[in-house]
Amino acid sequence: MRPLTQREYLLVAMMLVLALVVAITLGWRKLQEHEAELREKLVFKQKQLETVTNLEREWRELSRLPNLPVIPQSLNTFVENGARKFNLENHLQLNALTSVPERTEGIQVKLDRLNLDQLFDMLYFLENHKPVLLIEQLDILLIPRSNLLRASFRLYKQKKE
Repeated sequence: MRPLTQREYLLVAMMLVLALVVAITLGWRKLQEHEAELREKLVFKQKQLETVTNLEREWRELSRLPNLPVIPQSLNTFVENGARKFNLENHLQLNALTSVPERTEGIQVKLDRLNLDQLFDMLYFLENHKPVLLIEQLDILLIPRSNLLRASFRLYKQKKE
């Protein structure tokens, strides 16, 4: 093999430089494409994060609101008005409950000297009211030597916050 001339060395060096420039250019272009793709992914993830943050904020606000419509007046007033409607105000006794579930208001209702129709009317009025009321621990007793009843129960409503 013969030795290379200066001109051939120069040509080989130029070819190597050209190949190196092409390789660097292609590498740089790939790097920029990859960087652009990562930026798009970053923007997409930031939008997702913003959406999740907004949804979380909205969820916090909604979780503070009552999930059912509430009665604007107090539970005592509501029950007294119902008793008045059925002429039971003289047979009614109301006591506020101290230990009630969170976000609720509760009272102990006692009805005395009622006939069965009056009791059913009052219970129907309370049970079928919108928004919903909760009746618990319903006790109905027959008053001895009469055809009258005594009823007591706990009544709950959701508080307005």
